[in-house]
Amino acid sequence: MSKQCDLNFQQRSLFQQGYQRFSSTELKQLEWGLRFTPAACSLLTAWALYAQQPMVLLVVAALGMWAFFFPSAHPMDLLYNHLVRHLFGAVKLPANPFQRRLACFAAGIMNVMAASLFLLELPLAALITGGMLLVLQAIVIFTHFCTLSWMYEGLMRLLGKWHKPLAEESVREMVSQGANLVDVRSPNEFAAGSIRGAVNMPLENLHELSDSFCKKTPTLLFCNSGTRSHIACQKLSDNGLENIFNIGSFDRAKTLATAS
Repeated sequence: MSKQCDLNFQQRSLFQQGYQRFSSTELKQLEWGLRFTPAACSLLTAWALYAQQPMVLLVVAALGMWAFFFPSAHPMDLLYNHLVRHLFGAVKLPANPFQRRLACFAAGIMNVMAASLFLLELPLAALITGGMLLVLQAIVIFTHFCTLSWMYEGLMRLLGKWHKPLAEESVREMVSQGANLVDVRSPNEFAAGSIRGAVNMPLENLHELSDSFCKKTPTLLFCNSGTRSHIACQKLSDNGLENIFNIGSFDRAKTLATAS
């Protein structure tokens, strides 16, 4: 089966940043717009480092820290939404999820550190600190991969907050007992081929379809790679639904379901 409709690296990185309620099509529409704020802040930081202007670094730091507490009010996001995006007919940026806000706050801390080092007359240390921040921001701008979001996900895994796919034995047992199989991929992916007996409930539409789940019957979710099914499982569990399980990728689900 072709996986051309699966999330690409940049879209998976956006999922990692917290944009988990958006479909792959919506993420594609947001990809360029989400580069604007880190790019604008990076340009201000780069100029402040070059000119050795600690006050400018403190202003940029304040922008990031402000965004942490007010998800929809980052000044650069507001500039993009109310002015820049209209020049290109782009979609409006949504509120910043927690992981992205956390990264903004961390960037603010690094700007404060660089500014403090300039004020302490340690320009080399200030330039190294600011340079490290610019490298991390450049990675975000060009790839959407956020180191802090990656670390956050790793921490959640260590704390058991990131659920692993259901064990093989449990999947086979539930399927043999008539568990619901739910494909959370897009309709196009589902039409290209799925598992016999599975129903299609795309990730972005789960909020509309959650009432159709039978709480007494186990429901097994899968997608191409296991990422979207994990997100879907978490969403449904957060909405109070029980007996919802992630079985991972399409290939894994196909092997386990047809072998039962």
